[in-house]
Amino acid sequence: MGMRIVFGLMASHEPPAAVAQLVDALAPLRVVLHLDAARASQLKLERPNLSNVPHASATGWGNWGFTRAILRTVRHAAEVHDFDYFQLLSPSCLPIRPIADFRAHILQERVDIHADLIPVECDNDTFMTFGYRTYLPGSTLRFRLLRRMRGWYFGARPPLVQYHSLSLHRRMPRPAITPTALGGYAGLALTRLAAHGAFGAHPFGPALRPRIGSTWFGAHRHACERMLQMSEEEPWSSGFKHLHLVDETLLATLIAQTGLRIGTSNHAISRFDGQGHPRVLTLADMPALEAGGRFFARKFALQPEDAARQLALEWVGVAPSQAPLQALRPVGQWPVRAEDLVTAQGAPIGTPRLSIQPM
Repeated sequence: MGMRIVFGLMASHEPPAAVAQLVDALAPLRVVLHLDAARASQLKLERPNLSNVPHASATGWGNWGFTRAILRTVRHAAEVHDFDYFQLLSPSCLPIRPIADFRAHILQERVDIHADLIPVECDNDTFMTFGYRTYLPGSTLRFRLLRRMRGWYFGARPPLVQYHSLSLHRRMPRPAITPTALGGYAGLALTRLAAHGAFGAHPFGPALRPRIGSTWFGAHRHACERMLQMSEEEPWSSGFKHLHLVDETLLATLIAQTGLRIGTSNHAISRFDGQGHPRVLTLADMPALEAGGRFFARKFALQPEDAARQLALEWVGVAPSQAPLQALRPVGQWPVRAEDLVTAQGAPIGTPRLSIQPM
């Protein structure tokens, strides 16, 4: 018997046509759709390979409702479908290699979970990129203070490094004794105090260190069951819910804490902008995606007729492309660079791996 794969699809405000296009691209494999509770009555999509998660949650960008909905989707899939492997997707994702290649990859890899994640405390720059939203509840004065300290530490317009499907700020060298440098030291010290609980309790301690990572994981059934079992216990059930962008912290930390074997994510994530949002993929990005070795990519435009979407679908044998690969980059679009897209080994092409040192 072959590898039985089920996809979990998290949808909210996206056009129904984009959702339908992705579901059709994955057919005949099963897709479990979680549709935001506020949209449940507005999207009536029927496909032979599609089922809906009942009693859907209200979701929002990076809030607890979204994280709860992901876990609910995994649980529903485990209860209803006898699958071997679960892959989480969004409507802005598309397969970029045939599903047969994806299935063979899962069978050959000696890992339990495919996910891109890193320790928050692996170095000072990573710590300051994510620490302000790791140890304090969002929408609090303490949270806003640490976020401002983050700006002091990095300075204006710090460079971004794309690493393990995340965007990390990098602090540029500066003279040691200047007001700006002293502000950076103060920001680092205050964030360290927050990590030690000086500004309020958080779920982390010696036995549970925070990770940060991309939300879009894949996992074998036993790994999904392990994650679901752990998520019902403390601190997972309540200790994370007030964090900002909680899905990127809870899921990455939960995956790391399972003690299972973790491999590189199945996704290629487009380059992030200065606000930490992935940019929309264009035809100019497709050669790097094709060479990158991943099986899915995001963030595609949500218009079904988009040229990059059409080309990705052609790659997996779903539909003819309406645009040639050699098309010139549209005027005004951000230029693709090889280092902006991750390789199958998890590091940006042409960019040295980070030297991870204990803090």
